[in-house]
Amino acid sequence: MGQGLISDDIIDQVKGRIDIADVVSLHVSLTKAGQNLKGLCPFHQEKSPSFTVSPSKQIFHCFGCGAGGNVFTFLTRITGANFPEVVRDLARKVGIEVEEAAHHVGSQAGQVKRVEQLNQAAAAWFKHNLRDDRAGAVGRDYLERRGIQSDTIDRFGIGVAPAEWDGLLKALAKQGFASGDLARAGLVIARDSGSGFYDRFRARVMFTITDLRKRVVGFGGRVLGDGMPKYLNSPDTPLFKKGQTLFAFEQAREAIVRTKTVIVVEGYFDAIALHQAGLTHAVATLGTALTLEHVQTLRRFADNVVLLFDPDAAGVRAALRGLDLFVNSGMGVKVITLPAGEDPDTFVRKEGAGVFAKMEAAAPSLLDYALDHTLKQAEAGSLESRIRSVDEVLRILQKSEHPIEREERMRVVSERLGISQTRLIERYPALLAQQQRGPASMAIQSAPRTEVSTLFKGVPEERDLLLLLLHGKLSPADVRRLRSEAFTVAPCRKLVELALTHLEGDGRIGLRALLDAAMDDSGCGALATELSMRDDHFDDVPMHIKACLDSLDRKCAEQILRDLITRLKTAERAGQVEEARVLNVQINELRIRKAGAPPVGALSLVKE
Repeated sequence: MGQGLISDDIIDQVKGRIDIADVVSLHVSLTKAGQNLKGLCPFHQEKSPSFTVSPSKQIFHCFGCGAGGNVFTFLTRITGANFPEVVRDLARKVGIEVEEAAHHVGSQAGQVKRVEQLNQAAAAWFKHNLRDDRAGAVGRDYLERRGIQSDTIDRFGIGVAPAEWDGLLKALAKQGFASGDLARAGLVIARDSGSGFYDRFRARVMFTITDLRKRVVGFGGRVLGDGMPKYLNSPDTPLFKKGQTLFAFEQAREAIVRTKTVIVVEGYFDAIALHQAGLTHAVATLGTALTLEHVQTLRRFADNVVLLFDPDAAGVRAALRGLDLFVNSGMGVKVITLPAGEDPDTFVRKEGAGVFAKMEAAAPSLLDYALDHTLKQAEAGSLESRIRSVDEVLRILQKSEHPIEREERMRVVSERLGISQTRLIERYPALLAQQQRGPASMAIQSAPRTEVSTLFKGVPEERDLLLLLLHGKLSPADVRRLRSEAFTVAPCRKLVELALTHLEGDGRIGLRALLDAAMDDSGCGALATELSMRDDHFDDVPMHIKACLDSLDRKCAEQILRDLITRLKTAERAGQVEEARVLNVQINELRIRKAGAPPVGALSLVKE
């Protein structure tokens, strides 16, 4: 049986019908790079793509953080699901039935699965209510006033929670769901009295929040009437984290990858209105400010970001908060400022999508937007206010790693504030030192890894031999010379052992089977993917293979000789005459076999 009690046959069937490039491209924006595909690694922060996918070998590897594996490895890392869940999810997509009786998951994974099932049932109930003549009347009227079309309602899974205290609770109880599970999913709340529960969402238009796996992870609700809060979100659950989730991302993903641009707004209706107007690369935050996790996710798909927030003070603050998150991220970030009194929802319905394209073209960068906002405040204030603003402006400029950009912005600041550029430059180093003494800025650290150059320090022949093995360059004669004990690097030794268990009828190594086996071994999986992806050049491959094998043989023989000599010394000290005699013979024979080595007595060898 395979992992998680799923048969190896089922796993192989799923693997045979899935293309890793198709799966990875749903999570990472990939571009062609020779025979492979490249993109920004989703597992660590980087500015230049080092994440590589090989469609021919059905593996991925990041040369930045060392992550590597096959399609199952990728999905377990990117989604947090365990191996059986990933296999079942892929199997459903390709029409392969997996025996559910064998389904076994740990407690955390089981909780996630339960929340997913509850959310799916709740979403169906909310959508059914909207279609109901009586329960959905108020909701349908509200959506019509907001200009939301029927196909948009279907696309975003919009529904209604009626004005009942326990409507959802009763409906899901009839389907066999326990109230305690509903509470853990954030769908109901325990009464203050301690007896019983009531629905979290009541008298609200309901928005279904999905993740990139199309799972229903949570909900947002807009009150129907004058109640408070106006918008209410699901709490964080084992399946849902507000600070890591963006509304409409799943619906926008294809357009974001195609345009390399994402529009970020603050509200559900803002995102929906933009999609309805044809701007289908829009996403929305969920009542929280943008987070580092949001930026990490966006970087995997987009090169450019357009921040489109309300023009009020809160919207300005939201845009300015993005400066620390996006600076030096490698993404181009612009800020569109709408006319006073407008929001993205009302504006796009009034002006149409064409106006947005013009506004985006003319929009300032986030850095320029932040500078302009600060300078306007300084210009409108007193002399003391202008002086205080200087430090704030310089702090903003420090966020850029580009010296030419900083110098040009410094000139603009000098002209607008009427302060000489020399004085600004003089103040800059002092402020920089002050900043460096302050709290460390938030940053995403790259995952620690062992560089291949360090791993193979002093043994390049082991690296080259395995690299050529994984590229299918070893002949059957070469394979016959492979011995795992000749390799000193532990992951290499394990990889050779695996290779020798995957010999094909012609004496060559089955590379696809070997890679699959390596992915299941944490000790050599990442090494196998990295060496498989490298494109090192060798002038004469057969000669280089022979030289590597010869070198390993020599080193192996030398180590055996050292071990025999150590044993001989021990035997002589212990007075084991017969043991010493046998070892003498073995040492002599080994020295004779060494190319060009004269036959010498073992005793004289020991004295050497």
